[in-house]
Amino acid sequence: MAIDNTPPRLKLIVTIAVITVITLIGIDFVLKSYYAMMTDQAQREKLAPTTDKDELHKAETVALTSGSMPIQKAMAAVAKGERPALITPQQSDDLGPMTGWSKLPKPAPTPHPVQAPAPPADDAGAPDDAGAATLADDAGATPLAADAGASHAAQGDAGALPLAPQPAPAGDAGGARGHGHH
Repeated sequence: MAIDNTPPRLKLIVTIAVITVITLIGIDFVLKSYYAMMTDQAQREKLAPTTDKDELHKAETVALTSGSMPIQKAMAAVAKGERPALITPQQSDDLGPMTGWSKLPKPAPTPHPVQAPAPPADDAGAPDDAGAATLADDAGATPLAADAGASHAAQGDAGALPLAPQPAPAGDAGGARGHGHH
């Protein structure tokens, strides 16, 4: 068996290592520079030129300062407490919000005709408000039950159901327990 006793070629190994390190450092520098250049170029392309914005700003300034009523004059008039006819709030004629959602439309509301108030009744026995009941009229009934009783009496007991149950008498507290009420 043969053994190789030649010394390693250190000069060749060091030269290759130095060339590799220099190449890696150079590639890193080149790639970082290229990335920075491309990023700057992309940012410059995405930024809109300010000339359009400047022209729009000038046009808006001209529109505000000239016209039927310049903005400075309108601000001075509002500061004094007077509103010119040009900036007075007005009722909208838009019925869009009143007609509802486009997928579930409803008809536009129609204005109700204005009716003259009814003349007062000449009968001395006719009450002014037949449906109103006060607590003094029926001390034990709730307002809902009083309205139900008034509508029940007005219909002549023709199958009308009261809207609220009648209150239980105060002395019948024990009788309601054994009839299925929990």
